[in-house]
Amino acid sequence: MSAPVPVTRTPPESALAAGLVPAVETMAETLVGRIATGDPAYAQAGLLTEEQLYTTCRENLAAIIGALAGAQPLRLQSARNAGRLKAEQGIPVAALLHAYRLGGRLIWEELTARSAGPGDPRLHDLATRLWELIDLYSDTAVESYRETEVLLVHSDAQVQGRLIRTLFDDHSGNPGRVLDALRTLGFPERGSFAVVTIDTEPTAPLPQQLTTALRDLGVHSVWDAQIDAHIGLLSAVSETVLERGAAVVSAHADARVGISTAFSAPHSITAALTEARLASRSARPGTTATVRYGAEPVAHLLVAVPDVGLRAAGQILGPLLRLPDTERRDLLESLDAWYRCGGSAAGVAEMLHCHRNTVRYRLRKIRDLTGRDTTDPRQSAELYVALEALTLLEGARGEGISRYSAVTTPG
Repeated sequence: MSAPVPVTRTPPESALAAGLVPAVETMAETLVGRIATGDPAYAQAGLLTEEQLYTTCRENLAAIIGALAGAQPLRLQSARNAGRLKAEQGIPVAALLHAYRLGGRLIWEELTARSAGPGDPRLHDLATRLWELIDLYSDTAVESYRETEVLLVHSDAQVQGRLIRTLFDDHSGNPGRVLDALRTLGFPERGSFAVVTIDTEPTAPLPQQLTTALRDLGVHSVWDAQIDAHIGLLSAVSETVLERGAAVVSAHADARVGISTAFSAPHSITAALTEARLASRSARPGTTATVRYGAEPVAHLLVAVPDVGLRAAGQILGPLLRLPDTERRDLLESLDAWYRCGGSAAGVAEMLHCHRNTVRYRLRKIRDLTGRDTTDPRQSAELYVALEALTLLEGARGEGISRYSAVTTPG
């Protein structure tokens, strides 16, 4: 006598879910309507056709309901396809997630409609399982979305360039845009950030091996080539690593470098770019100095209001600027060396290869011409500010410390 064949019983909650299988196509049509009505991203012409949306909804509903009913193994390909398609068509990731929430809500409505009411014990287990599946499919779709974005960025240099430039634009009215750009470029939303500028000629390339050296250090960076500078965003796990990255930039750059203060939130990128630009212009033209924002407050102030700075230089230095070129250059070089040497005549004499009496004579000459004495703290401060303005602002136009241009004085 043969043994009885065991009977496999389907759990009641799985049977309830299996009842949705024949209704998948009708549910997909309902979901398409809800998505198109509830999310303006899908209504934009050219992003996604109705047929594409219907196919995506039907495939994902069928996969989720099949897993919920235990009728088939877990299949995530429909979620990966949805994430890839939405990324390719430019549908925002927030809209992708919203569609999955709408799909989960629709499935739950159909389950409750087929149940014995809110107290039906089958609904309890199905609720937990349903939203676990919605989370799983949503996460898988987003992962595919991000992977596709990265592939698209790497496959199109122009798109990448526009995306990088987006980071440095002012998005105060739409902060989500810079977050999307950060994610696509592989940056974290929080961490230690800094903006760096490297002064360049319009056609100068970014220093070779710079990005590789930063990456080896654990610093993620992207760069945008602008007409007068390369601007970069640096990101690291800590400010300590970020400091090392800034040192690497300085070592590789054959030009003035400006570094912003460190910040932790993406909305500070635009302000940090302003800081980095001010910092780089606070270094003397023609040098390869690196200046961190905040390190040279007088210079920052002068380059922030250049017209005022040059006018002040003209007013303070007065007749000195109208001297013949050689005499004007000698006096200004001596004054510059005086401040560099901390007010030591012997130090100035050694730096300029002249006698200390020559230094003293030149300082008296400056006093007689300007009415300001380097031994008086206030008058000396005015001379220093005027000299810095002349060095930074006139120097930026091609006249370095050894070739001071005459500044037009009032009157």
